[in-house]
Amino acid sequence: MDHWFKTGSVSKIKRKTTESNDPIHTQEVPSSITNISTENLNKLPQVSNTKFLVPGKIRKYSEEYLCHGFSFITIDNVAKPECVICGEILANSSMKPSQLTRHLITKHSDLKDKDVTFFKRLLENKNKCNMQTYLSSGNANVDAVEASFRISYNIARSGKNHTIGENLILPSIKDAVHCMFGEKYVNKINAIPLSNDTVSRRIKDISYDIEEIILKDINNSELFSIQVDESTDVAQLAVLLVIARYIKQNESEEGLLLCHPLTGRTTGADIFHAIDSYFAEKKIKWSQCCGLSTDGGNSMSGCYSGLLARVKAVSPLIKWTHCCIHRQALASKPLPADLKGVLDDSCKVVNFIKSRHTNSRIFSLLCEDMGSLHKTLLLHTEVRWLSRGKVLTRLFELRHEVQMFFEDHPFRLSSKFNDHEWLQKLAYLSDVFLKLNNLNLTLQNSAVTIFQVNDKIESFVKKLEFWKTCIENNQPEIFEALHDFLSETDMNLSQGIKHQIVQHLNEFKTAFAKYFPKCGKEDHWIMFPFSEIYFKSAVLSAREKEKLIELKTDSSLQAAFLEKKSLITFWANVKDEYPELSYKAFNVLLPFTSSVLVERAFSSYTFIKSKYRNRLSVSSDLRVYLSSVEPDFKKLSASKQAQGSH
Repeated sequence: MDHWFKTGSVSKIKRKTTESNDPIHTQEVPSSITNISTENLNKLPQVSNTKFLVPGKIRKYSEEYLCHGFSFITIDNVAKPECVICGEILANSSMKPSQLTRHLITKHSDLKDKDVTFFKRLLENKNKCNMQTYLSSGNANVDAVEASFRISYNIARSGKNHTIGENLILPSIKDAVHCMFGEKYVNKINAIPLSNDTVSRRIKDISYDIEEIILKDINNSELFSIQVDESTDVAQLAVLLVIARYIKQNESEEGLLLCHPLTGRTTGADIFHAIDSYFAEKKIKWSQCCGLSTDGGNSMSGCYSGLLARVKAVSPLIKWTHCCIHRQALASKPLPADLKGVLDDSCKVVNFIKSRHTNSRIFSLLCEDMGSLHKTLLLHTEVRWLSRGKVLTRLFELRHEVQMFFEDHPFRLSSKFNDHEWLQKLAYLSDVFLKLNNLNLTLQNSAVTIFQVNDKIESFVKKLEFWKTCIENNQPEIFEALHDFLSETDMNLSQGIKHQIVQHLNEFKTAFAKYFPKCGKEDHWIMFPFSEIYFKSAVLSAREKEKLIELKTDSSLQAAFLEKKSLITFWANVKDEYPELSYKAFNVLLPFTSSVLVERAFSSYTFIKSKYRNRLSVSSDLRVYLSSVEPDFKKLSASKQAQGSH
């Protein structure tokens, strides 16, 4: 003190270093304090007669403090003790064994006897958690964006409303996380953006990504084919759908190429303009398109102004296919007058019961009381391919229940169910339309080839001839329901009914010959490349026949052909070695045989765009809903700025 009064400055404070277990950082007092002039003495605050406190004393951390349960954390370049148990941070002045031990005994008395290895383990776990938190915090929002894309993808795949994300999915996830992991992790779930607009944008981005993948695959494919149809939705909007088939990784694959609203007319010119504009925009070449499949409507198949005529103008070699299922349905329409009357009466009976709610409920209770296999009848819909067979089969199976129902509910056609001849005709119709339904279902397979269609139609036509012979020879067992009814009533077919059945089968045969003309065998070498018979009938150039000889004598290829998944797979595998033959095979195998895929797509369209969502733009949702292509979620997430919410 005397020195300070004499010189106006203080000497550097020296501290004893003998204090045990309390290493203290020795630091020079700043010059702003040590060089205090006499004239500034009066400006200093008055200090009581106690030891003068010098600022700047900073205690350093020692590893020995870990045995007291403390590590350290640096705040503003000052080390402060941090409890490894509870995480409490003390002041730097508490960086001494006595203070640290006091905290351990006071706050964690049950752990005061633990050795240093226990606290080391706690510290290691704490550091590991901190590192994981540090690493994950930077990716938290990026992960939330990817989660948003994946959930939006699942919403589109289910065809549900976009609002389901924030109204159902997100609350459900939060509840599940809260129950299983606690409230701490729920905050991370809140970072997933799932608002209605966000989900809509995500689905559009996903749809665009899927479209880019499909377009890339089409451009990489040597050939592709399309099937086209248009329909009107619930909002009276005409919609054009185009589905493409192409080769990807030596397999045939289908995908939605175009979903386009036709705002004006739906003529062949309008349809072609929509498709042609899309092809030009996406740089798709008409020369690569080898097949076009449509229904038989004038706007599609018209040879002068329809879509077919306009496509032929830009791609003369394209092969048009009239949907085989539509043709089969048209060929199944002819009915003799008496059998047509039975069908009409059957529909009236069904409508009398089904269209009146009271009758329908009473009939269901009656079927239940009688222990029937079915409890209700089916309504007939002309536009549904399988409707007639299902309606007639169900009505014949429930004929006893219908007869009993009419005892208490008079109807002008109730007497028909006591007329055995009328019931014989009903049994025959249920049988024959059930067989037609089975044919229809086999043709609905999207992977069926033109060869398989021809084989199935040829088989059915031969069956018609065989059934006619059986009826003429009094062998009705070929028709199961008719045979069972005749056995049940101990009756034989009358000549009149025989004549009607034979006439009906002949009309069937004529109609099928009209809609399915016989095809030659010139392309059968594609299906049987190792057959000598079809080699002779093949319409090929001399060079192509030479290559076919080389192929059919290759034993390794013959073994591969026997193990093939499909004809397209086989010809795709040999396209590098036999490009001319493969190209001809693709021209026959790639074209669609029906338009069943666009028919199914329209069913999906009406499911997505219901009367409650009649202003929805369906294109993106429909592409995601129908596509088997999975988008690149990582790329989509990286293209977006990660934010907590949208």
